[in-house]
Amino acid sequence: MQYWKTHQKDLIAKKFEKVMTTKSDVTIWQQFGGHRKTYIGNLESISKEICRIKITDEANEFDSTVPFFTHIPSQEIIFKKEKYNSHGKLLEFSMPGDIQLYEKRKTKRFYYLYQDHKTVTYHSEENDPSTQKPLHTGTCVLVDISISGVGLVVDEDFTHKFRVDQDFFITNITDQKLPEPFRVKIKYFEAYKSKEKGLYKVGIIFDDKLDSISYKSISNLVEIKQKKVEGLDPNQYCGLEFEDQIRILNTIEGSNKALANNIRDNIEVLDKLRYMTTNMKVGFLQSVNHDLLAVALRLSSKELIYELFSELTQTMQKEILEKMQDEKPASGVCKAQDEILKQIREMEANGSIMLDPTAFITYV
Repeated sequence: MQYWKTHQKDLIAKKFEKVMTTKSDVTIWQQFGGHRKTYIGNLESISKEICRIKITDEANEFDSTVPFFTHIPSQEIIFKKEKYNSHGKLLEFSMPGDIQLYEKRKTKRFYYLYQDHKTVTYHSEENDPSTQKPLHTGTCVLVDISISGVGLVVDEDFTHKFRVDQDFFITNITDQKLPEPFRVKIKYFEAYKSKEKGLYKVGIIFDDKLDSISYKSISNLVEIKQKKVEGLDPNQYCGLEFEDQIRILNTIEGSNKALANNIRDNIEVLDKLRYMTTNMKVGFLQSVNHDLLAVALRLSSKELIYELFSELTQTMQKEILEKMQDEKPASGVCKAQDEILKQIREMEANGSIMLDPTAFITYV
C-alpha cells in the first residue's frame, strides 16, 4: 500500500469523524528496536481538545513512556503519538497534527485554486427534442486534473440536472478548446468548502477510450501543471509544496497564532502574482528589492516561484534562488511579506500591475 501524509486540520478532523460513525476496531503498536508489540482497541471519542483510545485486549506490556502508532483500517489512517496520557488501558491525546492516508488514486492529481477561475465547459448527452441541441450546457470551475479525470466545482443547479454514474461531454478545459467533445462520467458529488454557499465538488473520470488527439490535449495540460509544481530547480530550495506550507504554518501557529494568520493571509495575496502578464512581471521584478522579495517568498509555493521566474535567464534564476536558500525566522518572513505587499498595492493603484485570475494561459 502507498500512503501520503497530510497536515490539513480540517481533513484530519473529517477523517476522524468518519471513524467515529463506523465504530470499528483500531490497531495500536509500539516499536522496541526490531520488535513490535501490537494491541487491539477502539477510538472512544474525538475532539479538538482530546481524543481517547481504549485498548480492548491485554495491555500488560504497554509502555507509557514510548510513542505509539495507530492504524484505523476503516479509513486507512495511520498516525503516531509521542505525547499522551495513559490510564490503564485508556490512552488520551490531542488531535494528531499529521496522519498518513492510503492513496487510492492510480494516477497523480494536480491541483488548482478555486480562485484561479480555470474553467471547464460541458454539455449533456441528452438533447432537447424541440431544438436537437444539448439539453444542458454550462461552465464550471476546475480544481484538479490528472490523465484519468478532473475535479470540478459546480453550483446546486448542476446537481439537479446530473446524477452519479451519468455521462456527459466536456468541450473545453481552461481556455483550450479540445479537438472534439469527449465523454466523461460522474463518480461522486460532495459539498465543497468555500466562502460561497451552495457549491459542490464533482469527481469526473475520463472515458477509457479517449482518442489519441484528446489524450494528447489532456496529458499536455497535466505535464505543464506538473512542471510548475515541481519547481524551478529540484536540486535547490525553490518554494514549498502545499503540505509543507500547512506543516510550517501549523508549527508557527503553535507558538504565535496571530503571526501564523498574518503569514497565511500574506501568502494568499502574494500567490496572485501568478496572474501578472509577462510585461507586468518584468516591471515588477525591476521595481522590487530582490533580497527582500526572496525572504518574502520563503513560504510561498513552488508554482508561484516558477511562474514568476521561469521566463528569466538562467543566470537571473540562479541569483534569485541563491537569495532564497537561507532560512529565516517566521517574524522576518512576515515583515518582508508586508513590505512587498505594500509595494504591490501601490503598483496596483497606479495601474502598473493587475492581478487578474481571468487572464488565462493558452496551452499549445
